[in-house]
Amino acid sequence: MIGGQRILVLEDEPLIAMDLEDLLTSKGFTVVGPFSTAAAALESLDEAPLQAALLDIYLFNGTSFDVARELRRRGIRFAFMTGLVAPDVVPADLAGSPIILKPYNEKELLAFVAT
Repeated sequence: MIGGQRILVLEDEPLIAMDLEDLLTSKGFTVVGPFSTAAAALESLDEAPLQAALLDIYLFNGTSFDVARELRRRGIRFAFMTGLVAPDVVPADLAGSPIILKPYNEKELLAFVAT
């Protein structure tokens, strides 16, 4: 059952963040965030358990890679979200992580967070 599953959203583009939040809440998920900085997302990780996270790769003030590393360390599923298609967009230690391309496909995104 989806109801109440907590999904962290790290997205620095306000319209995309609001769209993700609306989509996820309309499907019964609880959105943690959305956050626009990696530091804010990292600070939130101890508040309550998460089921998954959606991470914009390139943020105004850096990247989401440190958040991804911490999520992996904690065993929390995450997917990167990006409009860039390049083989080296993700560092080697995070290679193989799921990537959802922007503009995102609603069914693909929901399939990821629901599994």
